Amino acid sequence: MQIDKAKHLLQHCDLSIAEIAIRVGFCDQSHLTRCCKRIVGMTPKQLLQP
Repeated sequence: MQIDKAKHLLQHCDLSIAEIAIRVGFCDQSHLTRCCKRIVGMTPKQLLQP
């Protein structure tokens, strides 16, 4: 699933959220953020925080 791939990259790579969004198949960072909030309940930025 795209969200799982994005979560992995967010936690293990130094790529920007926008770059990760494109790499996993979202059209842009905004689309990733909306899907992430809906599915995981957190924004990509929140997932980066320990």
